[in-house]
Parts: sequence; C-alpha cells; structure tokens
Amino acid sequence: MKIILERNLDFRQFQNLIILTFITGMFFLGMLNSVELKSYYRIEFVLFVLNLIFIAILFTKKGLLIENQKLYNAVFLFGFPLRKKLIETSNFQQLSVITGKLSTNYNYSYNRRSFHNWEPNLNYSVNSFSVFMADQNSVNQKKILRLTKPEKVKLAIDFITKNTNLNHS
Repeated sequence: MKIILERNLDFRQFQNLIILTFITGMFFLGMLNSVELKSYYRIEFVLFVLNLIFIAILFTKKGLLIENQKLYNAVFLFGFPLRKKLIETSNFQQLSVITGKLSTNYNYSYNRRSFHNWEPNLNYSVNSFSVFMADQNSVNQKKILRLTKPEKVKLAIDFITKNTNLNHS
C-alpha cells in the first residue's frame, strides 16, 4: 500500500530547478541549431540527460509506503517508488504532530538596518507540520516526515494508524 502526499521540493527549490531546467534546455537547443552535430555531441548528450533528470526531479513526490507490514518513507516518480527508507516503529506507540514554519535563510542579521535599506526582503515562509512517533512516555521521538498542507497531514496520520501499531494522541 502507498500514499503519495505532496511535492518533494519546497517552493524555492522548485522555482530554482525550473530556472535551471530552462537554462540547460536553452543551451541544448542553441547547440543543436548552431554547431555541427559531430563536433559537440558529448556536451549535447550531457545537456539532454541533465534536462531529463531535472524534469524528473520536478515531478517527484513524497509519501509513505507499506511493504511486508513495514513502514517506509518514500519518494515517488509518477507513482513508482524511487527511494524508500525504513521507519522502525517497533519501539514507538504514539503519533504526534508539531507545527512550525519553514523559512528560507535570506534574513539579514546586521545590527544597523538603516545602512541596508536597499536590500530586499527575500524571506519566504510557509507553515509546516512534522509527524513524529513517540514512545509511551513521549521521551523518545523520531520524525517520520514533514508536510506543508494540513489536509495531507490528516491523510498521512490516517494511513499510518490504519497500517501500523501507532495511535494518534
């Protein structure tokens, strides 16, 4: 069983990867139309493969996977698992959700802000929800995954409680 939850990249990563894909695509198309095919075929091949890899990364999604009664944190591409990581649930009994903010690291830490008025505020933040496993006393905790949409958190908790021994507190 699997549940695909949301995009694997955050907004800034997604935006930067789109720009990088566009630039490598333009280089590839420019080289195809301007030079002989035999002279730079290795570079053209590398640019083509990089473009395919970048486009594939743009379509990856994160989710959860159950195989042989074991819980995995997985990355999916078009519904097929690319990478999975085992989450050991035997020592834990409870699920908990911690809310927070995901933020880019563009805040400036200068003491005198008046000298830096020309610098734009590039900070971008979104709400995040981290799903944790905890033992009976909530002493030991282990993060399962981090999501940005509250409705996806509900789906993830329902999936985990239905398919494992963990209960939501």
